[in-house]
Amino acid sequence: MSADAGIVIIGASLAGAKAAQALRLDHGYDGPITLIGDEPHLAYQRPALSKGYLLGTTGPGDLDVLKPQFYADQDVTLALGAPATALDLDARRVWLADGTEFPFARVLIATGARPRRLQVPGADLDGVCYLRNRDDSEHLAAALRAAGHVVVIGAGWLGSELAAASRTFGNHTTVIDPLPTPLYYVLGDQIGGLIARRHRDHGVNLLLGDGVEAILGTRSVEAVQTITGRTIPADLVIVGVGAAPNTELAQAAGLHVDGGIITDEHLRTSHPAAVAAGDVARHQHPRYLNPVRIEHWDNAAIHGTAAAATLLGEPTTIDHVPYLFSTQYGSTLEYVGLPTTWDRIITRGGHATYGFTAFWLDRRIPVAALTIDQWGAADHLRTLIATGHPADPQQLADPDRPLLNLLPNAPSPHRSLQPQQRR
Repeated sequence: MSADAGIVIIGASLAGAKAAQALRLDHGYDGPITLIGDEPHLAYQRPALSKGYLLGTTGPGDLDVLKPQFYADQDVTLALGAPATALDLDARRVWLADGTEFPFARVLIATGARPRRLQVPGADLDGVCYLRNRDDSEHLAAALRAAGHVVVIGAGWLGSELAAASRTFGNHTTVIDPLPTPLYYVLGDQIGGLIARRHRDHGVNLLLGDGVEAILGTRSVEAVQTITGRTIPADLVIVGVGAAPNTELAQAAGLHVDGGIITDEHLRTSHPAAVAAGDVARHQHPRYLNPVRIEHWDNAAIHGTAAAATLLGEPTTIDHVPYLFSTQYGSTLEYVGLPTTWDRIITRGGHATYGFTAFWLDRRIPVAALTIDQWGAADHLRTLIATGHPADPQQLADPDRPLLNLLPNAPSPHRSLQPQQRR
């Protein structure tokens, strides 16, 4: 690597900031580092955008991935507010929308993802909102305060959180999703049904097994028409139907892209000068047959640290058990694993109450778990899943048997920060 060209990180994101931090503090890298971001903000934490920041309980400064002084103290060049528009990997150069050009020896692409857009008549009316960045969250918070009837399209993790937030603001709230339960593909009928019950218990009108035919209104949203013929009054519509990776820059540069930037288990792409990390990367995970793209805080943080090592020729295999957390109606849900199939679900504790845990098993092997309001359990659950060993269903279901004792000789998984530390 040229000592002068240094490292360019495209994406002032969690993964990008963690990579810069690891390069300087963990590896002692003293070459140039440039962090490029299309937003004017320093890298910030996104989970709070649908939680505390949206509700006004988390301040702007609390979102920072790194303290602002870090970048000056560690001589990290910031290029914010102008997206990268061209990348030449052979020439080792990147250009921004404002015409700025940066040379590099190695580049980390951490360009993240964007919301999938709703493709129905009326989707461009005023009052149709998406949530991805900090500005979106601020705009949505103001809209929720002024709204009376809110329709949330999509009952995944984001849609569920937005429905809970809407009810916190006191709005009449309807959720529309074509699947039979919230989070159906993740949780299945049984546990998805419990999530549905929590929504209904908090006054949410769930229209499941239905879809959106059109959004009605002249200039602004007035109602949502469903495929089954219902007309739902609405002065605000929030769309949460998934995210698409921002791969355009990478694809134009000639990288292998297929549902994300394809990488190996060390985040190396199809070009020796480029590494990819975070929401945009679809990496070969040793635990899974096919490459996976994971849109969670925990994955981005792990990717950023690992990418720094790979950039410096010290690659480590990324084999963590995926983890996410969600806050809804005053409860925290923690989910670990990424199952492609299961044949049995085991529960312990009262349904959807404090101490409730569910395990997804494939041939008696725990492949995923969900826990509600049980602090400290997630690390034990990750350890359990990391072993890949069969477990006794009766022991899993026994609330008097500590999780830690289920597999006492299991290896420790990557430890996460507790959700409250992520704001």
